[in-house]
Amino acid sequence: MASMIMPANVDPARNGALVAAAFTQYECSYCRAPIPTGERWVREKIYEPFTSHDPRYRRYHADLFEGEELSCWEKHEMELDTARTVARVA
Repeated sequence: MASMIMPANVDPARNGALVAAAFTQYECSYCRAPIPTGERWVREKIYEPFTSHDPRYRRYHADLFEGEELSCWEKHEMELDTARTVARVA
């Protein structure tokens, strides 16, 4: 996750002081590409009780990219299912 501070406008009431707007841009945990504002995404909540009491979140693209058959979220879920199946067989 990357936080950015972008100039929003100049406030004449504050002697021309620059007013900044801060927003957070999320990154897909599967493909590492940024998730633009307004694009659909899925958030996975992960609890790690031994390292922290606060949950962590992973975000994935929910929509398909052009030419793709599965979204990043669906690909991630398929990898988890495959790992679970292999663990049961072993």
